[in-house]
Amino acid sequence: MLDVDQNYGTPETPKPFPTFKDCVAQDVQNVIFNPNEFAEERYIDDKLMLCITQHPGVLERPAHWEGGAKQSFDQGMYKADLLLFVKQKDYGPMPKSGKQITLDKKRIYNIKSCSLKAGMYRMELERVR
Repeated sequence: MLDVDQNYGTPETPKPFPTFKDCVAQDVQNVIFNPNEFAEERYIDDKLMLCITQHPGVLERPAHWEGGAKQSFDQGMYKADLLLFVKQKDYGPMPKSGKQITLDKKRIYNIKSCSLKAGMYRMELERVR
């Protein structure tokens, strides 16, 4: 018969399977912030970066009663909320609540809250009209 040398040496240590966090981090980079999927380039504080925006809707601003009349003229009648998702490494340090942020060099929003999850910031923005 045919003599075949089948000595392949000692096997290398197998690579460990990626953790769930590793998979999520790859998805954030390759899927969520892919400009062909969800992300779009927008100017955030005069810096062009990939982000995702979501518009939950326009809500009537709560008013207060003063002198028997409903008062809401001092703050605007409506608030337009916007959710902004941006990568931590692109944006930089986490912004604080109350900081103003400019989108597309024209719209100014106040940051209501900001949280960090899976390497991206989730910012709740409010614009008074």
